[in-house]
Amino acid sequence: MEFVETLLPGVGVRYELTTRAGQPVGIVVRREGSVELVFYDRRDPDQAREVLQLEPDEVAAVAEVLGAPRVTQRFADLSREVPGLESSRVTVPAGSA
Repeated sequence: MEFVETLLPGVGVRYELTTRAGQPVGIVVRREGSVELVFYDRRDPDQAREVLQLEPDEVAAVAEVLGAPRVTQRFADLSREVPGLESSRVTVPAGSA
């Protein structure tokens, strides 16, 4: 999937993509951390069909849900590629730097 990145001066950055199903989508990442997911009309890609606004805490939650499986899968792939690579849990005490 290819993203087209456009700087929006004073606003943030817009990323545009088209899904395999042909749905044009825009992701506007605003400077203050909020995000707008824009679903464009397939027949008129300049017309927003639906806009979903996410606040910074919602963005973080969605990113965690979408990102965690990718990190886990990548580690599993590395574990198979690198003989002897293991993981273990490390507890970091509160207040340590």
